[in-house]
Amino acid sequence: MVEDAISNGDGAPGGPIGVQLDPAAVDVRPAVREAVLAAGLRPRDIGRGRMAWSRHENDTTQVTDGTHIADSTHVMVSCNGRLDGDPDRAEWTAGRYGDAGGFVEVAGLTLREALEAVELLPKPLRVDGSQAEAVYPSLEEAMSDFA
Repeated sequence: MVEDAISNGDGAPGGPIGVQLDPAAVDVRPAVREAVLAAGLRPRDIGRGRMAWSRHENDTTQVTDGTHIADSTHVMVSCNGRLDGDPDRAEWTAGRYGDAGGFVEVAGLTLREALEAVELLPKPLRVDGSQAEAVYPSLEEAMSDFA
């Protein structure tokens, strides 16, 4: 499912680029709208005809040498590059993206699973401070890779 990954577009790693849209202006199923808005996500045009639900987060991480680095991230959820899709089909992608680069994505999720994943996915930083760029087939695999 890598071809469906959000990171294949221009707007994921390196900061939430693109244009944030008015949630009332997008045409999506009521079940999708209610779930993503309740999770604090907002629609964003991320370029090349691709759309995602997005939320920005400010974080600080301590790396192994004790240094604190600012590593703001944003999370995104998309249904094959669209804002809408069947919430019960495993065609959603969830990811956490570093504003300075790097990403961790999981593809092949239902909307409920994708919304759970964005709450759990780690920052795309390894313990040594280097950036990770990876797409995983399951949340469990992504979590174990960063444990």
